[in-house]
Amino acid sequence: MSVPHRVRFHGRLGLALSLTSLSLAACASGTGAHARMDSGATAMGSSAASRGVTAMVASWPAKQRETIALMTAKYGDPTVTGDRNLEWYGTGPFVKTSIARDDIAHNFPMAHVDYLTQTVKHRVPADRLADLYEYDGSVYYHRTRGELSAQCDVEEMNYLALNLAHDVIMRRRTPADARAFYARTAMAFKQGDKSSPYVRGLIFQTEPNAADPDRPHPM
Repeated sequence: MSVPHRVRFHGRLGLALSLTSLSLAACASGTGAHARMDSGATAMGSSAASRGVTAMVASWPAKQRETIALMTAKYGDPTVTGDRNLEWYGTGPFVKTSIARDDIAHNFPMAHVDYLTQTVKHRVPADRLADLYEYDGSVYYHRTRGELSAQCDVEEMNYLALNLAHDVIMRRRTPADARAFYARTAMAFKQGDKSSPYVRGLIFQTEPNAADPDRPHPM
C-alpha cells in the first residue's frame, strides 16, 4: 500500500546515516529488507519518521538509496514521500529535487539509468524547443510552470545538462556542440576531474517569474 503523501520528516543526519548504512549492507548482501511503512502513518516524530522512510526505501535499488542518503545529507529531510518517489522542495537553486524508485535506461552520453530529476525556473521560447530536445531527451520543459528539468543519476550531471540547455536556449551552442561538450565533460568527471564550472553549479540566473499561464482563446 502506498505511503500517504505530504509526510514530513525530521532528523536529517540520522536518516542519512541510516540510509547509507542500509545501502552498504544491501550492496554487500545483494538483498534488502522489504519492510513497508504502516498505512496509518502521517506526521511523526523524528525517530519514527527515520525508521519509516528507511523501511520504505529498503527494497529500492541500491543506487537510489545511495542518492537518497546524499540528498538528505545535503538538503535535509524529504518534503514529500511515496512508495515510488521522494521529493524535496527549494533545494539550493532547484525548485524541486525528485528521486524515483523506478529508473529508466538512458544511453547518452554512455549507458546509465535516470532517476534523479531536478528542476529550475527558466523560460524557453517555443522556437528553441526543437533544439533543446535534439540536445538531450532527458532535459524537458513545462511551459505553463516555466520549469526546466534535467534527469540523470548524479546531481553534477544535472548541473551539466541544465547549463548546456541554457547555452542551447540562448543560441550559444548548437545541439551538436552541446552534446559533444557534455560527453567530454561527463567522461572527465567519471575519471575524477570535477573542475568544470558546468558540473559545480548553475552558471546562469534562474527566472522566478518564468511561468507562462498563456491567454484565453476566443470561444
